[in-house]
Amino acid sequence: MTQQELIIKHLTEDQNHIKSCTLDKKETLYEILKWWKIMSKSNTIGDLDRMNGNTALIRIKLGSNIYNINADSNKDGVSIFLKNKTNPWILIDNQNGTKNKITNNVNKEPIRGFYIYRHV
Repeated sequence: MTQQELIIKHLTEDQNHIKSCTLDKKETLYEILKWWKIMSKSNTIGDLDRMNGNTALIRIKLGSNIYNINADSNKDGVSIFLKNKTNPWILIDNQNGTKNKITNNVNKEPIRGFYIYRHV
């Protein structure tokens, strides 16, 4: 898929938000997030005027695991996640103590502003 095809397929017409989608490769996710960050004037990946921030906007199926990224993930969080993209994904506790949140910080700290969870 070319860069332009990826943008047309995964970004809204105004290029400010990411369309709801299901992916099967981390590399595609990183490309979508990169182009959203470059092109968008919005601070969040989802249009929060049209959806709840906890809406699972992006779904990634990797093997038997499914991960959801919420619509309220923002530019700062996306930037950190992309900066760490060569690091492994680590399963950590969410704020309620359930082990379903993902980080790619080597220190296992959550990424503020990036809301990705393993579907349980």
